[in-house]
Amino acid sequence: MIQIIILLAIGYVLGSINLSVLVTKYIGKTDIRAHGSGNAGGTNVVRVMGAKWGISVMAMEILKGVIFGIIARHAWPVDPLALGELGPQITGAIAVIGVMFGNMYPCFHGFKGGKGVTTCGALAIVVDWRVFIVLFALFLAIFFISKIVSISSIIASACVPVAIALLNFGKNYWWLLCAVCAVNSLMLIIRHRENIKRLINGTENKFNLGKKKN
Repeated sequence: MIQIIILLAIGYVLGSINLSVLVTKYIGKTDIRAHGSGNAGGTNVVRVMGAKWGISVMAMEILKGVIFGIIARHAWPVDPLALGELGPQITGAIAVIGVMFGNMYPCFHGFKGGKGVTTCGALAIVVDWRVFIVLFALFLAIFFISKIVSISSIIASACVPVAIALLNFGKNYWWLLCAVCAVNSLMLIIRHRENIKRLINGTENKFNLGKKKN
């Protein structure tokens, strides 16, 4: 358990290095949280600085989570809870949850961060790349129809533990892997609670890729 706590703590610190805040501060000379949706995430960077910077930030945030998750899965004491077959995957998923919590509540940026969409993608890659393919395809399909990032993110994230369950059902501790990933999805959905209210009220904005607000 001490190893798991240390892993979560390291992940939190890494996640707290919020690239959306840093890129907009040092390159865009502004605070991303004072513009657009007020969210310190890649989607808002697209709104404020354009698609080139926003997509770059998203890619780097995903890569950060993936690298740390892979290290946890393959190089860290890979099965500290002695779970056997799925132990390394569970360890990797826990590591990415630490990164996700840091992304949402970064200690270096006043605990005002993103909504965890990129780290949810990172978790899917770390646990099973096939889950990421399903997640990404589902996100694109919903976004293509709705043009709304929040509902696309929420639905795709909610399907992650379902996809993992289908791929791992019957293995030892498959349910624990699903539960860990469900925590990730639940965190993302909670962070989107204001978006959910706007979706219910029909006031959620549609997203126009590539247009930068002054």
